[in-house]
Amino acid sequence: MNRATTFVTGALSGLAAVAGWRYYRSRATESVDYETRRTDDGIEIREYPTVVVAETVAANRGSARRRLQHYLDGANSVEARIPATTPLRTQVESVEVPTTDGSESSTHPVRVGTYLPPGYSPQTAPEPTDRSVLLTVETPRTIAVRSVPIYSSGDRVDRAKTRLLEAIESTDLVAVGSPFVFNYDNSLLGSLTGRAEVGIEIA
Repeated sequence: MNRATTFVTGALSGLAAVAGWRYYRSRATESVDYETRRTDDGIEIREYPTVVVAETVAANRGSARRRLQHYLDGANSVEARIPATTPLRTQVESVEVPTTDGSESSTHPVRVGTYLPPGYSPQTAPEPTDRSVLLTVETPRTIAVRSVPIYSSGDRVDRAKTRLLEAIESTDLVAVGSPFVFNYDNSLLGSLTGRAEVGIEIA
């Protein structure tokens, strides 16, 4: 590939990324509301309200995001387009599955959830037509979050999770479950800015 072709390909990729970002921003008009209780050792303690979540478990984030995007685009019981919100929640799950020789092999699918706008309740949220997408309700909860550095090298998300858990251990807080990732901005189409947070529910 010559330099001219490389330049054109790069320019087209950049334009496509910008178009995707604008498309998502035009639809992601709301974010999940919360109240900040306090900040402590680099982490922020937040109170989140009851919210309806459309979520799915898939082999990878791309497949999960596509399913959720189809649901928001009208693959639901009322064939209505639902405004996207931020953040998008992603959590890696470890599942033991049987193999042909009788042993068990560990896989790591991802659970991805998109929050519905606050105007939707468990009674009014449109049901997905795809059975792999489920509606769940998160009751009021307290979450500890830590920002993920954008420009650090290596696995910045894993390091942020480790630091989050270490910070919680040094306080009077108790972590519940396993950490997850909040992706912001162009989250369904793939974040351009890399803005993200790691979080975990606390008691």
